[in-house]
Amino acid sequence: MLRLLPAMRAWRIAHSMPPGFYRKLARVSRAPPPQGLDREVLGVHLPSPVGVGAGLDKDGRLAPLVESWGAGFHVVGSVLPRPHEGVEPKILVRLPNGGTINRLGLPSPGVERVLENLAGAGLGIPLAFNIAGFTPRDYGLVYERLPGYAAWIEVNISCPNVEDHSSFEDPEVAEQICPYLKPKFAPLLLKIPNTRDTRLLERYLRLAVDCGMDGIVAGNTRRINYNGVNAGLGGPDIYPVTLNMVRFLRSKAPEGFVIIGVGGVDSGIAARTLLQAGADLVEVVSAVVTRGPGVISEINRTLARPVRRRILPYNTRP
Repeated sequence: MLRLLPAMRAWRIAHSMPPGFYRKLARVSRAPPPQGLDREVLGVHLPSPVGVGAGLDKDGRLAPLVESWGAGFHVVGSVLPRPHEGVEPKILVRLPNGGTINRLGLPSPGVERVLENLAGAGLGIPLAFNIAGFTPRDYGLVYERLPGYAAWIEVNISCPNVEDHSSFEDPEVAEQICPYLKPKFAPLLLKIPNTRDTRLLERYLRLAVDCGMDGIVAGNTRRINYNGVNAGLGGPDIYPVTLNMVRFLRSKAPEGFVIIGVGGVDSGIAARTLLQAGADLVEVVSAVVTRGPGVISEINRTLARPVRRRILPYNTRP
């Protein structure tokens, strides 16, 4: 029903319902659990390598629904230490090619409300958190509230539509966050911007390794100008860059370093190609907004089918 509404209105409605509503709805309608796709990553057992990435569920209330879609894991956030309204004007638009343009600006009810929304959820899939802030200390304030909740934590240094947050895209600035992420109680991954710059990717990789992180989430939406304001472009237009990022990082990363691919994953073929390129897991965001939650089980079904030939459907030139 929400897909019949403009995307921005649907997003507001989805984030206004009480968490208990989604727990009840999840019991009524459940996708078949994925078969033969389970794996262990970051010391966590996952029923599928396909999860829902940060940006869809800002406050944790959708977590039971995400599990019912057949997702292998769920990332909540970005989570901030205090309530934050985001930016104005807020924009969320579905594009004809299945992509999205969003300008929400890190809206968050704050970490305490997020944890309240998750109380009693009783999830059967791993729950990860994407954390952010406007100062290095903000990251620490969220981080110190998550022991016992997080399967892993994504440290988000990239938000294309928030100018106050964009300074963290400089690795030297982002390095200031590292001291606030100790002691380490869960695997840490660095969530980086969508970029073709291999020298910048090497700097992000070095930052993650030097900070004792376990992996990288590559990447995020692409910064664009939309009606005179900064916004983030998601969907198939950014997938080739995501694929190149995963390939490059896998070629340079140390053994055991985890790479999660996110950006433009809208089909089983796209997911499989990222996994073949070296991603340990893939996250879906825009495709859920444009095609609905059924896209998760569609991707799972494709991944479960045996590969009969090598599929390289995209131009992967750097």
